[in-house]
Amino acid sequence: MRLRATVVLLLVCGACKKDPPPVDPKTEADGHYVAATAAYLKGDFKEAHTHFDEVRRLSPDDKRLPGAEGELLMAEQRIDEALARFEEAAKLDPKRGTTWSRLGVLYAIKDQKAKSAEALAKALELNPKDFNAHESLGDAALEKGELDEAVRRYLLAADSAPGKAQAELVVKAAQELVKAKQGAKALEVLEQAKGKGITSPELHQELGDRYVEASRWDDAIGAYGATAEKDPTAWELVAELELRQGRLEKAEAAWKKALASKDQALYHVGLGRICLARKDSACAKAELDRALATATGEEVRESMELAAFLASLDRKADGLKLLEAVAAEEEQKKNEPLQLALARMAKEQGRAELVKTACERIAPAKCP
Repeated sequence: MRLRATVVLLLVCGACKKDPPPVDPKTEADGHYVAATAAYLKGDFKEAHTHFDEVRRLSPDDKRLPGAEGELLMAEQRIDEALARFEEAAKLDPKRGTTWSRLGVLYAIKDQKAKSAEALAKALELNPKDFNAHESLGDAALEKGELDEAVRRYLLAADSAPGKAQAELVVKAAQELVKAKQGAKALEVLEQAKGKGITSPELHQELGDRYVEASRWDDAIGAYGATAEKDPTAWELVAELELRQGRLEKAEAAWKKALASKDQALYHVGLGRICLARKDSACAKAELDRALATATGEEVRESMELAAFLASLDRKADGLKLLEAVAAEEEQKKNEPLQLALARMAKEQGRAELVKTACERIAPAKCP
């Protein structure tokens, strides 16, 4: 009886077995498309190409493929191939604004300016908030010497850009204005962006620089302080400005915050200068010892600051010796600030021959 039941059960289960349904090629192609996109975002371009090849095999008429491959080829700097793929994408789907935006960039790279302008105009016609198209038009305007138009485009791009790209575009506009010696206008641009809530360490840094240029010391301290929350090296700038304002306690606090992020000679020199301002020579000498212990000798500025600090502690000969050694290095012989510092210190110590040597290295620069 038990044997008969088992046979019946096996026959029933055997009748239930079915082969799995065949995988729809389109579904399989979609899977490879997603996998290709993931690989691209990870930076694994070879794997992305492999999956896109499978998409083409399974679904050769997929309209997404030329544009997706164009993005990949563009990331690989394979400009001609990327251009061909985006041109194909534009034919397949002429209403996709991003394709025209990419074509605008690629035509610009190929120095086909008329085609680039036409493609970018098309991109903005389809999507007026295409920040890439606005930025590309800004770059084109800048190349033609049209600074105001370039800045206008960069700011339009910033209005539509996502995340940190907003601040990057504002800073880009401001820096072009600074190059053109329009610092006041750059400051206006940066302040307007800040008022809109656009922020980044780089934007605050640029804002601080412009405040310094405008002699707005407390505003500069605020901007550099905001930078320092993400980039602790900016505490040095805060400390220098606080010291300039005679606020020794705040300057000291800023130097200590800088030191908390990294123990380095420059920060100890800064604290040593606070000690000197308080006429505390023992404190200054202690900071000098710490500065010398942490000095790397790899940065010219570090050596210059140490030399000046040594001189301020009645060790002028040691300071001059340090400057002389650094200034004699082949790669530093044309470093004008360094050679001028050496010449000034040498003159103070009656080393006429060293003054002459330093000045000859940077002639015809003015020397003491």
